[in-house]
Parts: sequence; C-alpha cells; structure tokens
Amino acid sequence: MVWLVVIAAIAAVAGSIVTVGEDLRRDVPDSDFSVSFDDETATITVEHAGGDPIRDRETRRLAVAVADAETGATDRVTWVTDRDNSKRGPGYPVDEGDAFTVDDPTVDADGDGNYHDADATVGVALDASDTVRVVWRGTRRSGAVTNVTLDETTLG
Repeated sequence: MVWLVVIAAIAAVAGSIVTVGEDLRRDVPDSDFSVSFDDETATITVEHAGGDPIRDRETRRLAVAVADAETGATDRVTWVTDRDNSKRGPGYPVDEGDAFTVDDPTVDADGDGNYHDADATVGVALDASDTVRVVWRGTRRSGAVTNVTLDETTLG
C-alpha cells in the first residue's frame, strides 16, 4: 500500500513539472499568417489568418522581414511594437483578418510621386522570388526575451 502512495506522489510531481514546462513555452503565440504579393504594385500583404491574437503584454514587437532573393539582403519593418518599456503600444491586438502591407521603395504604385504607398516600405526591391518572414519578439513567462519566426513564405 505504501508503494502505491509513493508511485502516485511521483506521478503527481512528474505531471506538475510537465505542466509547468508547458506554461513556460506556451506564451509564444500560435498564430497563422497568409502572405500575398501583388506584382503590379510591388506590394506584399501579410494577414493574420487565425490562431492566437498578438497581444501587447507578452509581445515586444511583431515585424515583417523580407529577404531579397537576388542580393541576399534582408530588411525588417515593424508591424506593431511596444513604446519604451511600458509593454503597451498602438496597434494591439493583431487579430484574425488584420493585415499589414509592405511596398517596394522603387515603385510608385499609385502615381502620386510618393514611393511610400503602404503601411511600411522595405529597403530592398520586391519580386516574386523573395522570402517573407513574420517575426515575433517577446518576453516568455520565464522572463527570457526571444525571437520566433511565426511564418516563412517564399513569394513565388
């Protein structure tokens, strides 16, 4: 009978360790994104396609990084970010259906003389062979700050 109590206690401790470990990992958002490229306007649209919203409490920054396939150069633009160290910032939460557009600095898509026609402009020319990453930077429950790629898409 004593052995049964000891085995039950060990199982309870092991279960709580697994649960605590899961809690430490769980705060990276499990979000889906869709990425599309409009060749005519040279714009990339990144849309939150479901899953967890991106919230300001655990998120420091949500960014879109574009890697130019020809040159290998990468440029990153910020979708949402915290102000200072307050853990608060404009644009939160990023929910399903919210979108962010990135444009090419060499294309004036609307012909108004201003080459910045989207939410943000990257420093590389965009084409269908580029790779786009959605990068989350946040503080995990353990206190560690980490960068996680939530989505990676090659446009072509």
